[in-house]
Amino acid sequence: MNRIFKIVFFCAAYLNVYSQSQVKVLDKETQEPVMHASVYFPDSKTGTETDESGNFTFETKANSVLVQISSIGYKTYLETLKLNDDTLSVFLEPSLHDLQEIVVSGSSSRLQGENVANVEIVSLNNNAQMQGISLSQKLSETPGISNLSTGAGIGKPVIRGFSGNRIAVFSQGIRVENQQWGDEHGLGLDENGYEQVEIIKGPASLLYGSDALGGVLFFVGERYAIANSLEATFHSEYNTNTEGWRNTGSFKLSKGKFHWNLFGSHTTHQDYEEGNDEWVDNSRFHTTDFKTTFGYTLGKFITSLKYNYLNEKYGLLETRENDGIAKRRNGRNPVLPYQLLTTHLVSSENTFFFDNESKLQVDLGSVFNNRKEFEDEQAEAVNNQQKAALDMNLSTVSYNAKWTSPEINNRWIWILGTQGMYQINKNKGEEVLIPDVETVDIGFYTTADYHYTQESYWQAGVRIDERFIDGKSRGTSDNEQYFPSLSKTYSAFNFSTGIFQQLPQHFSLRLSLSSGFRAPNMFELLSNGIHEGTNRYEIGNQNLKTENCYQADWSLDYKVRHFEFSVNPYFNYIRNYIFLEPSGEIKEHFPVYDYKQRDAYLFGGEAVIHFHPHPLDWLHLEVSYSSAYGQDKDGNCLPLMPSSKINSTVNASFSEKKAMNKLSAFLQYQYSFKQNRIAEYEMPTDAYSLINTGVYLDFNIHKYKFRADVVVNNLLNKCYYDHLSRYKAEGIYNIGRNFIFKLTVPIHATLENK
Repeated sequence: MNRIFKIVFFCAAYLNVYSQSQVKVLDKETQEPVMHASVYFPDSKTGTETDESGNFTFETKANSVLVQISSIGYKTYLETLKLNDDTLSVFLEPSLHDLQEIVVSGSSSRLQGENVANVEIVSLNNNAQMQGISLSQKLSETPGISNLSTGAGIGKPVIRGFSGNRIAVFSQGIRVENQQWGDEHGLGLDENGYEQVEIIKGPASLLYGSDALGGVLFFVGERYAIANSLEATFHSEYNTNTEGWRNTGSFKLSKGKFHWNLFGSHTTHQDYEEGNDEWVDNSRFHTTDFKTTFGYTLGKFITSLKYNYLNEKYGLLETRENDGIAKRRNGRNPVLPYQLLTTHLVSSENTFFFDNESKLQVDLGSVFNNRKEFEDEQAEAVNNQQKAALDMNLSTVSYNAKWTSPEINNRWIWILGTQGMYQINKNKGEEVLIPDVETVDIGFYTTADYHYTQESYWQAGVRIDERFIDGKSRGTSDNEQYFPSLSKTYSAFNFSTGIFQQLPQHFSLRLSLSSGFRAPNMFELLSNGIHEGTNRYEIGNQNLKTENCYQADWSLDYKVRHFEFSVNPYFNYIRNYIFLEPSGEIKEHFPVYDYKQRDAYLFGGEAVIHFHPHPLDWLHLEVSYSSAYGQDKDGNCLPLMPSSKINSTVNASFSEKKAMNKLSAFLQYQYSFKQNRIAEYEMPTDAYSLINTGVYLDFNIHKYKFRADVVVNNLLNKCYYDHLSRYKAEGIYNIGRNFIFKLTVPIHATLENK
């Protein structure tokens, strides 16, 4: 027994032997220590900061570690450190405005400006210049991104003219499935608890499979608190236009190898007001969100368990004699018709490190989504609660597994991966839009990175996929609500290749050619019913084929100390593009729309200029232009193409050492061009311009830190229609002037390290 005890003790001691490494961070030009630099380990999502001597220490059993180091006034450092010595030195290159974030959504870890794929990174933490009430509207400030809206609270991002099931959404390492084919509800995510969202513009089926034909929204969770510390943040926001409140809180604890994050939020808005001082009836909504993450680092194994709960209640506009316009507000609780959405997301992210410096990442997850629509006041009540006319459950189980090889000859890195999904859709209500359906996905891929110089590389990959859809029959053929059975298999082969090349005279070039695919979703194949939020009757088409696209994307960037410029054109050819077209019939008082297919082309681009003149380093001028055009092979314009836009922003920021730490102000001018390149059944949209402005202040009261924001959107109270507003057809304008008042209180405490 004593011998067994000694063996067990020895094994346990061996498993917990960690080597401690110290790294010194220095200025590359002066060789002086860089104090209080932010140090982040992307694999474990943990971090620390350098001390007064520019040093930081960490413990690991691995032979190498990926580290990101950033500090104001320096270019972001991202490298894999080889832990051969007890003390290492890292040199940061001085640069006034080159703080970049690491791209998590790619096949390998790179900074945004060095990625082959076109990826936009949008910060979700205290970003005062993100305008809007819905998350989708806030993301539409990004060049190439638009917002397909249903009122002020419901929105879906549009990436270069693609939306809905053509955009894959990932959170907590797995794909979010929440019946995203429906245009009348939003993303199904709350931004609280996310550090940033990475937007891949263009086909990303190589890494993310079906539905990533038009792009990907990859939400990155907030990192853990720095080592051995406790962090908390409280945030309150008030919107004058809707008398809306948004209150959020976060709590983070990092102690040794254990990490815990906790987030919560509640949002409530009344009906929004147009620029002509009229309220839009039943545009009110409220949401409640809860997220928590448990993380643990054990030698060469890192794991985290995550849970997210989101409850959303949205009022829906119903076509009435007064066109949905009200003369007064009627409270915060939506009235009929309204929808209630509930989402539960559970996932586990795991990373294994091996002695040969390769690693294996395995993400497992489950998403449960329930969608209810309440329409009829005379419907039977159950337990004194209104019975839902539409009641659908969508349950999804998925996995992602990816093995990354060690660097071969200091040039090659190989990745092998597989993804899969099993999904069940079930109906519980009397109204049925689609029958019960089972969907199975499985895919395998491989990619290779080849560094032919230190700062330039080539990337390529291939992938194969299968999707199986099995729909159950419902009703009888002589019934209007009949759904025939369906059994389909869709196969796809995809590829991607591209280069990132540093050029002389401060230029860099990115070129990529990639393919994408999307199997028809169950709604396009099987739908037969009314969409209350879109006011139309939609009929599916079982003969639809797989969509395939091929995109050429190139980007030329120029960057010097005080000036940056980039231009990014693209061309996308889509075979079997699926779209809705009115048939001219009327069913149950609604126009009938059929699903059709035709080859199509999408093309356009973005351009951005960023100027921060010397010696006025506190001043930033940024101008962006974006456009997207779509037409079928016969020259007919595609529906729901966003207007071309120009966005100009002047930002001034001042830092102080006294009670006021930082004062920033911005003035933004947005111009949306007239949209007359429209489908036959669409209405043209006039040009409009908006002015937004705001000021935000970081300050101290005694030892406590605060942040205050005052922002006003649509300063001139403009009456306008956005081309992608679904309320435009009802003659209802977008939201009018809106003042936003925010207060943020961060708290930080250091824990004893024992």
